[in-house]
Amino acid sequence: MAKEIKQIVLGISREGDIIVKSARGRIYPVKKSADLKFNCEDLFQDVEKDLFATIDTEAQPWECIAIE
Repeated sequence: MAKEIKQIVLGISREGDIIVKSARGRIYPVKKSADLKFNCEDLFQDVEKDLFATIDTEAQPWECIAIE
């Protein structure tokens, strides 16, 4: 399995997790890494552009380490 994967960002949960959608269509939350600064307002900066989360799959549970 890849160390890092990229998935489309759909939103943020009440707990602060990043909600992502996999290539197969599965939707699930991923924990934010401690040094990632991302909040709800960042989702609406450019609504025409898709955001992608870079997820570290070696961390348990998986962690979102960057958003582009």
